Amino acid sequence: MTEILAAEKWDLIILDEAHHARRQAPQNRKETPNSLLKLMQQLREKTKSLILLSATPMQIDPIEVFDLLELLGLKGHWSYGDNFCNYFASLSSKPDEHTFNFWQTMTTDYFRLGGVPCSQFASYLNQSDRLMSYRLRDIWQQGKKIVNYKSLAQDKPFVNTSRQYLTINTPLKDLMFRHTRDTLRQYYRRGILTRDIPKRVVQDKAIVLEPNREVQLYVAVSDYVRHFYKLAQKEKRQALGFLMTLYRKRLTSSFFAIRESLQRRLDGISITADDLGDLDDADDAIIAGLESYCQTETVDPQEIEYLESLLLQFENTGEDTKLSHFITTLRTELIDRDSVIVFTQYTDTMDYLRRTLKDLYGSQIACYSGRGGEVYQDKKWCLVPKEKIKQKFRAGNIKILLCTESASEGLNLQTCGVIINYDMPWNPMRVEQRIGRLDRIGQVYPTVRIYNFYYDGTVEAKVYKKLRDRIDTFQNIVGNLQPILAKVPTFIEQAVMSADPEEENVLMSDFDKNVLNTPLLRPALDEMVAMDVETDLTEIRQPLIPTNLSAELIENLFTDSLLLKLLGIKFTFLEDKLWQLNYQNSNYQVTFDVNVFEGKPSVRFMSFGEPLFDELLELIMNNRSNL
Repeated sequence: MTEILAAEKWDLIILDEAHHARRQAPQNRKETPNSLLKLMQQLREKTKSLILLSATPMQIDPIEVFDLLELLGLKGHWSYGDNFCNYFASLSSKPDEHTFNFWQTMTTDYFRLGGVPCSQFASYLNQSDRLMSYRLRDIWQQGKKIVNYKSLAQDKPFVNTSRQYLTINTPLKDLMFRHTRDTLRQYYRRGILTRDIPKRVVQDKAIVLEPNREVQLYVAVSDYVRHFYKLAQKEKRQALGFLMTLYRKRLTSSFFAIRESLQRRLDGISITADDLGDLDDADDAIIAGLESYCQTETVDPQEIEYLESLLLQFENTGEDTKLSHFITTLRTELIDRDSVIVFTQYTDTMDYLRRTLKDLYGSQIACYSGRGGEVYQDKKWCLVPKEKIKQKFRAGNIKILLCTESASEGLNLQTCGVIINYDMPWNPMRVEQRIGRLDRIGQVYPTVRIYNFYYDGTVEAKVYKKLRDRIDTFQNIVGNLQPILAKVPTFIEQAVMSADPEEENVLMSDFDKNVLNTPLLRPALDEMVAMDVETDLTEIRQPLIPTNLSAELIENLFTDSLLLKLLGIKFTFLEDKLWQLNYQNSNYQVTFDVNVFEGKPSVRFMSFGEPLFDELLELIMNNRSNL
């Protein structure tokens, strides 16, 4: 970080997954930016250009969108977070005098600072209701004094059309490209995209545990975890409580993963990175305390007895029912599809799966985790760069890719159409990030098949089933459902760690009332950023080379172009400002200078809009990556 800030001024900075630059408590709108947002606030002064990329720019509160746009340069009244958030929140309310004046202050400020009315909406209004178009322009753009507020508030056509106008004409229109699935489908229908957006097919796999072995073991581990979690709460031992929470999560992943953790606990080994899994920034303080706890405190004698008894039970588990269902699903899918991606939260579970699968699939398996990329060759697992894993997978040399959460961001594999979630994180957004590795532009299959594995009858299974029944989780990309999804991890922890099994039904009723009935995020991002396909396309089609370059610079760019020479296109100097162009076995006299062109009408003038010029420019842009 120090080196980045100390460097010379940057020409361009691109931040991917920009939603990670946020406040630590955005729902409270506190001025507490996390480390990434702090870094970006410093870097914006050290770069000429800044691009922020994110599929989920707003997760909890509109202030998150403000923080990102503020990095790009919000001006005037829009540069204040409260104004920004209140403006969009007020658009859904019934307007009064204060609201009208606030709207007018914000929108006239936008136009005063260079904002341009949305061309598509303006054209629509001019054709459908020219008088309304004039009224909106006078009040919201030119700031004409509003006289009769009460009468205006009762004018429903005016209020409704104003809401549309005020939603569209904001700094978001100028600073954000919002490519929703609907937008991309419009691009496909217009021929801009060669493939349509895939549909999701979600299948839940409720694994029924073997009653005499697996159920008893599951209950025994749950009782152990719950007992020491409650003890930790009673004695205010936060680190111990958090450790038990981690163990409960690992139990839902695989019996192998929890057995490994319990054995390490008994052996007095401190927690490993795999015990922690993939945690949020908010857990940093707890993690530090947990590591200190494991290094300084010895395991209680009573807990040692628990651990020894539990580990004996693991010796007689027999066939793993979940693993059997997984292999059956995997074999079925590989008959119809070329490859499958499997996600798990923990490296221990990943190692458990690959130990079984290597005997069936050998070198067709690879792993992608915090350890790096791994392939099976010469009867052993070998570390390779992650980029090599991607290349081999896309080429079809790898059929099964086993991943941990470290692959849920930054890995794009559109050649795969099947994802199996071997375990389900308590945070549903983790699952959405996994699916996003496949469900994106360029997906080669018309459908993405998603399998979710649960242990039937557990709290996790009940919660995810309710989410699927009520809000169709994972069928569509989440939007304003964030307030509901944000409550899920806390609820699951409360249910599995604090409640006795008999109390689960009561808690599940509370889930219906207190979680599923949570008000949706308002305003939703789709309500803040109106889709304006025509304006987006106009912007996209602008030439990448600025049209205000000098004729001399453009001349040098073309006549000295190594790429054109490699393509067999040759410029031969004739005289000052005059060239002979040899292109496709034809010769042309060309000039880049308008004065030469006016004196010699037979000469081709090389400038934007001239077919020959545009054709060569397109050749340069399409082939520049091959240089």
